[in-house]
Amino acid sequence: MTMRRDGAWRIAFVGALEREELAEAIAALDGEKTSHAGTPRQAVKLEAVKMLEGHFGAATRALYEAGRAFARSESEGAQEVGLVLLGRMFAHNPEEVTETMLALADSANWEVREWAASALRGVISEDFDSIFETVRAWAEHGSPNVRRAAAVASGSAAGGCTEEQCRRLLRAMTPLLVDDDPYVRKNMGAFAVGDGFLRAQPEMTAAWLGRASSHPRAQWNAAMALSAAEAAKHFGLLSELLVKLAADEGRVVRRAVYRAVLNLAKRVPEEVAPLVEKWKDDPARRHVYDHVAGRL
Repeated sequence: MTMRRDGAWRIAFVGALEREELAEAIAALDGEKTSHAGTPRQAVKLEAVKMLEGHFGAATRALYEAGRAFARSESEGAQEVGLVLLGRMFAHNPEEVTETMLALADSANWEVREWAASALRGVISEDFDSIFETVRAWAEHGSPNVRRAAAVASGSAAGGCTEEQCRRLLRAMTPLLVDDDPYVRKNMGAFAVGDGFLRAQPEMTAAWLGRASSHPRAQWNAAMALSAAEAAKHFGLLSELLVKLAADEGRVVRRAVYRAVLNLAKRVPEEVAPLVEKWKDDPARRHVYDHVAGRL
């Protein structure tokens, strides 16, 4: 069911806030659940955040307590609203906010996990020194959900970080290059590294990938980073890495190299095609030529 008609949910939500009945406010929010995600639309949740801030006042203790109540409720939509508020007010109680983000980063609901990673990203951007040890610990956490949150949050925060902060984040992410969990590796090379770190610090990230472990998963992540759209903008920095990866004998790495070459060729064919042509007579890299030449 939905309460979207005539803004009824807003009236119920604000009325509940005025009576200090947070459980009623959460129930009004839950009336906006969609069948797709099982939570309200993003616009509805962000509107709820604004109404909470308007009622309790920005960055007040009362707003923090409301965010805490929402985040710790059974409602997944309310948990997401609470994550936004607590992420913005990390300094009010760093230990408690971190504990809450950790619990929700390991939620059974994929969308709640996304909002937890987003909250962590915001804290990295605003209070790097206070949260860095947490990020490093999450990168080695026993739950792949939490490790994945560390990767996604770090990659998306990289654009707002200083050079030294990015360097520290990359060191913290290094163990994830060899992480074999499907959920982690799906989000590591192409997204956290390719779309995140490579965009923010191309030279540093290219060098970091070049030093990656010879472990097959690390090499696969490096190749997947090269498949990201951002890689084409920095092909000069990454061509040496591509040449190295093209000689890898592992089947999994080779498949990622084929993908990277084809994606790069779409964007910078004038640089990729001549390189691949040279591999026609290179025994170690001929397999790449054979696989992609007809598709360039």
